[in-house]
Amino acid sequence: MKKGIKNRLVWSYLLLIIFTVAVFETIILSALFIYYQQGIKQTLRDQGAMFISFYEQELMDERFEDNAGQYLSRYRFLVNAHVQLVGPDGTIMAETHNSGQSNLLRKEDVQTGIKGETGYSSAKMNGEKTLSASVPLSTGDGNTGVIRLTTSMTQLNEVFTKNAVLLLSVGGVVICLALVVSFFLAFTITRPVSFITKAAEQMAAGEFSTRITREKDDEIGRLADTLNFMAQQVQKHEQIKNEFIASVSHDLRTPLTSVKGWAVTLHSMADDTFFKEGLEIISNESDRLTTMVSDLLDLSSLSSGRLTFSFDKVPLHSLVIETVQQLKPRAKRDGITLSINQGLMPSIHGADTMFKINGDKNRLKQVLVNLIDNALKFTPVGGKIMVNLEKDGQEVILSIDDNGIGIDQSQLEAVKDKFVKGKSKGAGTGLGLAICEEIIQKHSGSFVLESEPGKGTSAVIRLPLYTATFYN
Repeated sequence: MKKGIKNRLVWSYLLLIIFTVAVFETIILSALFIYYQQGIKQTLRDQGAMFISFYEQELMDERFEDNAGQYLSRYRFLVNAHVQLVGPDGTIMAETHNSGQSNLLRKEDVQTGIKGETGYSSAKMNGEKTLSASVPLSTGDGNTGVIRLTTSMTQLNEVFTKNAVLLLSVGGVVICLALVVSFFLAFTITRPVSFITKAAEQMAAGEFSTRITREKDDEIGRLADTLNFMAQQVQKHEQIKNEFIASVSHDLRTPLTSVKGWAVTLHSMADDTFFKEGLEIISNESDRLTTMVSDLLDLSSLSSGRLTFSFDKVPLHSLVIETVQQLKPRAKRDGITLSINQGLMPSIHGADTMFKINGDKNRLKQVLVNLIDNALKFTPVGGKIMVNLEKDGQEVILSIDDNGIGIDQSQLEAVKDKFVKGKSKGAGTGLGLAICEEIIQKHSGSFVLESEPGKGTSAVIRLPLYTATFYN
């Protein structure tokens, strides 16, 4: 996920490191440039001071200006620089190289030097950066002028560039290491969070036996402990609830059987129409209560894992045909056409298309009866229900389609939850579809409802195919 915690942590760490490295490298490079520049200034100033010291007597005897060129040519400077001797009025008295200039009074460093202080200035000459230093030629009576030394900054820039590249390379390595460390640190945080999220999703799906392994004694570890404790408590309460439902369901079956039996017995003995109608109502309601109790018991057993399945090779097509034939009389009474696709019926060559799966025949029939019963309930007179069976790779797809009243999209997923009833007239206890889904999940399959209000509903079941063989 692009906006997950891991990405945010990595970018936070990385941007912090990049900012820190950029600030420190800027400071270091600036200090390094100033240091090199100050070194050149110091060298030029020292060379000027040594020249003045060497000709101190001439300066004091006021013979310097007349023989400036001679003094300059005889002195050996220890630095590669263009040296100029400039008078108090800015006039060049002598220079080591012809500059083509006669007066330097407008130069900033010369003005500072004439005032008695060493002056510096930077300029660009023939596309090359230069640094000039003007050292006062001081005597006892005043300032005789300045000695101006100008040197190229090319060598300084080369040395500075090499050091800058080295520092930037080090900074790049630091950033790469920071990126790796950031991923590692983010992973140590997001990895347990991912495990907790996955476990929480399983718990939300009803798998309360899921437990989260605690890796560290920190906030995430305590969160894992809290979720484990919550799942343990929910599992405990779920077990108590299932045991209560199972106990109540068992206890209710005996009196309901008695009520049903006596209602049928009295109905056969009664002559009064009023009493017969009342006994029929009692009998029908007893059947409804018995169905509800059976659903509760099945759901409780499925949820707690106590319900056993007897798996075997089941020819699904035969089971579908058998169930449809069983429910056709009811569909005919309700004025509804219940049919199966031709692929399930014997072909003109007398062969059956067999779809065998590994399943519990009775439980699968329970699912079929429940789904077709729902379709019959919510399909009006004149409606149609079609049962389809087809192969898709290593799966068999069973679908029950009707053109009934349909289900609103807002209720489509919720109707498969326990005790959730549809808003349509005739909705049952809200357990049938939940039981169907539990049974299909036990068969490693999937159960999906597709519907559109006013156009009908399609219940689609996918089951892993054991074999698909054609028998003669």
